[in-house]
Amino acid sequence: MKILNWYYKRPILIDYILSAFILGFMFLLNDLLDLNIINANTANDISLDIGAIGLTVSGFILTLVTILITFKSGEILSDNRLDNDSNPFKIFLSSPLYKKSINILKYGVLSLVIISISIFIIKLFSGNIYFKYTLSANIIGIVIISSTFIRCFYVLNIILKMQEFNPENE
Repeated sequence: MKILNWYYKRPILIDYILSAFILGFMFLLNDLLDLNIINANTANDISLDIGAIGLTVSGFILTLVTILITFKSGEILSDNRLDNDSNPFKIFLSSPLYKKSINILKYGVLSLVIISISIFIIKLFSGNIYFKYTLSANIIGIVIISSTFIRCFYVLNIILKMQEFNPENE
């Protein structure tokens, strides 16, 4: 759990550092084993797919943020006070964790949009760009999209568990 706490303090930075390590490892592995799995045309074709997936995942996360903000607005409008019988989800909406969760999701969307647009720009100029740059953008895109999706899914799962909790059943 300490690793997750450390990770969630700077998730975007850690995602980019992780993608740089994976990229370096893949290039080192390619040089050592002389692997030429992907050619230039395939890398360019994959770029469009990765960019589209990034934008799709960012749409999913934006929907999640909208739902959370709607729940928060409903709690503010109902003006119910917290007490010992309040469910964990209601406590979550009133705690600093709500703002932290929204920030994790918001910056995840920002990161995905930047990565997706960058990949589309690289694809646009792919005729003038060295093949390794296109491949690098694809690898970084896959790592960032995957880690952002997993992080946001984890946050969503925790929120759903809080919603399901009923103190009367305990």
